[in-house]
Amino acid sequence: MCVFVVPTRELVASVRFYREGLGLDLLEEWSDHGRGALFALSEHAQVELVELAGVETVAEPRSGLGLQLAIGMVDVAYTRLLKQKFQAKAPPRVRPWGMRGFSVLDPNGIPINILRACTVGG
Repeated sequence: MCVFVVPTRELVASVRFYREGLGLDLLEEWSDHGRGALFALSEHAQVELVELAGVETVAEPRSGLGLQLAIGMVDVAYTRLLKQKFQAKAPPRVRPWGMRGFSVLDPNGIPINILRACTVGG
C-alpha cells in the first residue's frame, strides 16, 4: 500500500477538491487527535489529507511534493474542477510520452498531474 500524505491548512476545500473535483472515493474522515481524510486511489494506493490548522510546525526545506494521479476519467475530472473554480494550466491533452491529461494545483498549492494512458495522437 502506498499512501501519499498531503498536509493542508484548508481541510474542507481539500476534501472537496479530491472528492468532488477528482472523484476519488472517500474512505474515512476523522476529527479526534487532529482532523483528516483518507481517499482511495487504487487497490494499493491512497491519499491522506492531514490538517495543520492550529499545529505549530518547524520550518523544513520544501520537498517539491507533487502528485501524479491516473484516475481514468480525465475529462470528467477536468469539468468538475472547472465547476469548482479550480484553474488547470491547460485543457486535457495528449502529452509527448503518450498519456492524456492536465495539471492543476490543489488548495494547498501542490501540483497535481491528472493522467490516463493512451496512444500518442489519441
